[in-house]
Amino acid sequence: MPTGLALASALVPVVLMLLRTLAETTLDAANPVRTALTFLGEPVIAMVAGLLFGLAVTTVRGGRSGEETRTSLTDSLKSVAAILLIIGGGGAFNQVLKDSGIGDAIASAAKGAHLSVILLGWLTALLLSLTTGSATVGIVSATGIVAPLAAGGGGLEASLLVVAIGAGSIGLNYVNHAGFWLVKESFGMDLTQAAKTQTAVQTLVSVFGLGMALLLSVFT
Repeated sequence: MPTGLALASALVPVVLMLLRTLAETTLDAANPVRTALTFLGEPVIAMVAGLLFGLAVTTVRGGRSGEETRTSLTDSLKSVAAILLIIGGGGAFNQVLKDSGIGDAIASAAKGAHLSVILLGWLTALLLSLTTGSATVGIVSATGIVAPLAAGGGGLEASLLVVAIGAGSIGLNYVNHAGFWLVKESFGMDLTQAAKTQTAVQTLVSVFGLGMALLLSVFT
């Protein structure tokens, strides 16, 4: 398949979702064009449209037979299925950790800690992300905890706090994170290799992010 058509296949969902956003912000709710673009821009519909476009291009322009296309799709599902099952298991484990109250316990302990707001935000996001397996949970929960403490700070301090919380949320990315398994399976790594690469690199980025935030906080 030509490179241009391959890029077009990947961009079809992006374009449809972008058109939906533009329609919702510029057209009236009763406009039939907005209704159509809103439907086509639904993530699931947009992804299916991209898949169908890719199949059509592969079959028609690529000169491949239907049997060859079917075989290619079957082979691709073998690796994808394993990743989906692992991510699903990680999501279930994530919910178990949330329901056990570990995140709430960490949040309560962090409120009573006498630390720099930036360090507290980073540490809270790190621990919540580690225990729940979700960087999003780490960011949202840590923000709710430390935001009142930073209410009196200036714009730079608030910005550095955002950086610290974001950096903390990606640290210690390990087996209860879906992203860990996605990287591991995509590159065919074993657990040791994934820990030495994904976990180590993410944690280094997290620590360096905290270090830069603390360094810049000296000028606030």
